[in-house]
Amino acid sequence: MTAIDASTLIARARAAYGAGRHAEAAQLAGAALADHRTELDALEVKALAHQALGDIAEAERLLRAAIAVAPERHWPRDDLARLLLDGGRANLAEQVCRDAIQADPANANAQAMLGNLLSEREELVDGARHLRAAIALAGPHAQLQANLGRNLACQGRLEEAEPLLRQSIEAAPDVLPPIAWLAELLEQDRRFDEASAMLDAAEALALKQGSDVTLQRAILLSRTPDWRRGLALLDRERSLSGAALLQRGRLRDRAGRHDEAWRDFTTGKAALAGVSGRIYPRTEIDRLVAELRAFFAPTNLSHLVPAPVRPDIPQPIFILGFPRSGTTLTEQVLASHSGIRAGGELPFAAELSAIAAERSAGAYPASFDALAAPMRASLATELRDHYLARAGAYGLLAPGATFFTDKMPLNELYLPLLRLAFPASPLISATRHPLDVMVSAMSHDFTHGFDCGYRLEDVAHHYATMADLAAHWRAALGFQSHALGYEHLVAAQAPETTALMAHLGLAMEPAQLVFHQSRRFAPTPSYAQVQEPLNDRSIGRWRHYADELEPVRLVLEDAIARGGYAA
Repeated sequence: MTAIDASTLIARARAAYGAGRHAEAAQLAGAALADHRTELDALEVKALAHQALGDIAEAERLLRAAIAVAPERHWPRDDLARLLLDGGRANLAEQVCRDAIQADPANANAQAMLGNLLSEREELVDGARHLRAAIALAGPHAQLQANLGRNLACQGRLEEAEPLLRQSIEAAPDVLPPIAWLAELLEQDRRFDEASAMLDAAEALALKQGSDVTLQRAILLSRTPDWRRGLALLDRERSLSGAALLQRGRLRDRAGRHDEAWRDFTTGKAALAGVSGRIYPRTEIDRLVAELRAFFAPTNLSHLVPAPVRPDIPQPIFILGFPRSGTTLTEQVLASHSGIRAGGELPFAAELSAIAAERSAGAYPASFDALAAPMRASLATELRDHYLARAGAYGLLAPGATFFTDKMPLNELYLPLLRLAFPASPLISATRHPLDVMVSAMSHDFTHGFDCGYRLEDVAHHYATMADLAAHWRAALGFQSHALGYEHLVAAQAPETTALMAHLGLAMEPAQLVFHQSRRFAPTPSYAQVQEPLNDRSIGRWRHYADELEPVRLVLEDAIARGGYAA
């Protein structure tokens, strides 16, 4: 076969593919490859044809062959990443994108795909970095601007997000998501009239597309005195998503319709777990906790060398606690101080655990005896440096602050590693009545705690496990923290805030007593609560659900007693 013959076959294959004759296209492209196995155009058409035929494995093989033939070309890696992503193999797609960027950082498609993948996984800072790179390479495309705007809004950077969303809407006014995202941003920024007007525009588009914005409208109304109208909207719906059921449950709770609210909570949680496939790995968690207790036995810990303090840069404050226990409130109070920068839910502690496992060749957390002596001396400093490098990438080490916060819930699991890396950093434990935490956890969606939040029995088990572990760290290793009880803060805001700041060696500032007036947006489900003055509405809420909570009362008995609460 001559080169001209191959070109003719490829042209015919493209024509057949364009006409929807995919099997013929695959056959013609295959014929072109018979004597020219590295013919890039033939590999492309044959991969497209096999993908259209549903032969994903062969399409993947052909795209990988194209990458081997022309590693400098963008399209084979881009197409492979999309193929893997469409097939639900996000982890493999991410690796292809990373390989593509390593091969050529100017690959705008790979930058955009990786940015979106990381954003969806809530690795927002890194996701934003890749989305910005894509925009720098490809220009201000409406979808890229919208995705970056959404990412920044999820980080709480509303002022940066808003113009990006508005530019996207101006460029593509008939695309629904950016309009809905801007309406959400305006609601979060307490600009309720503007949010309502934007929702009107979103609703007009949604109706044309056979969808609606009922849930978003109800959320907006829940922030206003007209919240009962939001409940009425959801009450009228016959079929609700898991998220909408939780929102209706919260409004029914507010209206005193507690039996209906609990049904919405449990049904909504089950729906969310069913869609996402989230399952709490109880046995694995119990085994991990047992391994950590053994690895960090007092005698073992004494053989690990803590990292020296870096006094030249801001230091982390670790806010510990279960989701819905007051960690967001604690951070908002702290971040209202001029010397403290809000870090939010930083993912660094889990990264330290992964590094410890990798650097110790699996000795951590399975066997302390297998940990080599040089590693015992250097591990803590290595972990400190990784953490601080990541904090720097997040913009938390800029001059002007003494501390920054890390409020990732349930960092208790990694507390010995954090203490080794930062032996002088303040620890603050946010506490709340465990039964109130249960009700709040069941009424909100969160994935912290290894997806424990979708069944009451799993929430209670993980709460009790983490509470016992924290108590063990205190008793066995001397890891003392400042306990900030939600109920105590509500009852005596000024004295409790003063004591909190004394723990940090700082004086309380007046702005901390009116933290709800801060223009900072806390990007967690608690954002609406911390935009209000302290109140006692949620204290003792569990009593409305005493019967529903009865099955887990015994599980939480020790934690309730340890906190000095009544059951």
